[in-house]
Amino acid sequence: MTTVEGQRSVDSLHFTDTHPTIRGFRITDANTVFGAVLWSMLVAADILSTVELFVALAVLVILPLGLGVAMTPRRSGGTPLVYRLAVFGQPPAAILAVASFTFPTGSVGAVALALPWVAVTACVALFGLWRLLPRGFTPLPELAIDAVLLYVPVGAVALFLSRAGISFHFKPIIILLTVVHYHYAGFALPLIGGTAGRLVTDDRGRFGSDFVGRAMAATTLIIMVNLALIAVGITFSPLVEVVAVAFFTVAVVVFALSILGSVVPRVDRVRGVLLALAAVAVVWTMALALAYGYSAYPGTPQLVTIDEMIVRHGSVNAFGFALPALLAFRLETPESTAV
Repeated sequence: MTTVEGQRSVDSLHFTDTHPTIRGFRITDANTVFGAVLWSMLVAADILSTVELFVALAVLVILPLGLGVAMTPRRSGGTPLVYRLAVFGQPPAAILAVASFTFPTGSVGAVALALPWVAVTACVALFGLWRLLPRGFTPLPELAIDAVLLYVPVGAVALFLSRAGISFHFKPIIILLTVVHYHYAGFALPLIGGTAGRLVTDDRGRFGSDFVGRAMAATTLIIMVNLALIAVGITFSPLVEVVAVAFFTVAVVVFALSILGSVVPRVDRVRGVLLALAAVAVVWTMALALAYGYSAYPGTPQLVTIDEMIVRHGSVNAFGFALPALLAFRLETPESTAV
């Protein structure tokens, strides 16, 4: 076989493409479109609760869209096996995860249907390790994306616990909201932060020495760390939760302002509008999160209820922040220096 023939043979199998494709169409895009159509049908059918619809949106639309943005090929152009497993496994696992809500909590059916999603997110986490281990903990934008991929199974395990009826000492709704939190704040937010960071760093991935560069570096790090601290606070200490939420909220607001001031001017008009919309939206959702976190501390007035958080915070996070920002970076993804 000649070199040209060999190259054609490899290309036909799509192993040298930066993204797995079918007839030149990215599979992650196909999965996202399919998920959006299915989610719209679920809304029309009115068979899921509001929180369950947010979970369905995350597993059907947010995750495949984010996987397309997070894709990091080998320098040869190939994609790691664990990434392909996650991409091909996401649609059936997401459908089964959503279907688990039609079974009674704690039933064998509910538990069994949630397990494939745990397996798919385990592949996503392995992809994160594939990126992280050869490179180490620098540069910071890439580390943020690694953290994204490693956080995803937390949301999947929370989904499994929720469907199994295991809530420990929490109310069941808290476990289900943890599923939402780690598929949005734990997945979309650091992914957007890390991807945006690529636009304001030098060739080695280092943030600039000006105020905006230092602010983006600091807030990116705080976002990554505080996602874990908030979980620790919710589990063990209301005081830790309030402090972690406060730091997280301020960091996200500063990060959003940095997006407006530094990233939006560097991209084309369409992506600029999408990112500006996302930045403004996330400032609003963080104000709600701070009010809710304050309300969680014993002896304080309840400024925001769980029901209000679900509707307002959840809707704006999903449709005002995550989807526009991920779509902006799907239109053109800044080149990774990770591998």
